[in-house]
Amino acid sequence: MTDDLKYGAETFSVYFKDFDTITVPLSTRDLTTIDNIQCFEPLLEQAKFFKEIITGSKPGKISTIGGDCAVEIMPISYLNKLYQGDICIVWIDAHADLNTPESSPSKAFHGMPLRTLLGEGDERFIDLLFSKLTPAQICYVGLRDLDEPESECIMKHSILTVTDCQFEAVENKMKDFKNVYIHLDLDVLDKREYAFSMFGTNNGLPVADVAGLIQKIKANHNVVGFCITESTAKTVEQLDPIKSILGQFEL
Repeated sequence: MTDDLKYGAETFSVYFKDFDTITVPLSTRDLTTIDNIQCFEPLLEQAKFFKEIITGSKPGKISTIGGDCAVEIMPISYLNKLYQGDICIVWIDAHADLNTPESSPSKAFHGMPLRTLLGEGDERFIDLLFSKLTPAQICYVGLRDLDEPESECIMKHSILTVTDCQFEAVENKMKDFKNVYIHLDLDVLDKREYAFSMFGTNNGLPVADVAGLIQKIKANHNVVGFCITESTAKTVEQLDPIKSILGQFEL
């Protein structure tokens, strides 16, 4: 995790100070690239820390603040096991996060969590999972910046991709499941409205549209997990443009 993401997570902690929260410790291991994964050792250790916390507390629902998208492998795999695969993963993100260590141009693990959750990638991370997903559980929203191997994976498995915040299209996928998990990477947002995301891209979604989609999902489905990632805001005031989203974070 870069310092910007660390500060972003700390700002979220201040914003949500009235919540009962548990902090996953940051590893102090060397930030060495091993087997095509940057910062391999600290990422693996932090995943183990998170797994221990979840195993000890056995929650029925999980709200998570990132960091980056790599944080998702533990809460999603746990909830997927808890609800026996009857859970739709709504992945609201500009990026697919479907690379393997071999296919990733950056070798950054935050571009690999969904592929890892599907059981493909580094076996040491896969072995930590509580369970694995199937491609049919995934619904992308706002996807627009893909690497070619990710596009190939999406096409091979016919993974649903919804360009805008079209609730009806997402609903058509969610209706097949009793439970929903919402992943939100803030880089999906319009940079003109919210500039404090780590890997913002052009043609982002309006904040109001994303907030509206989340509100409709929560009103019509049993949301058992919600994760917000990759903010770089250093002050609570910088979070003002996304208050309509943050106000729905509690499950």
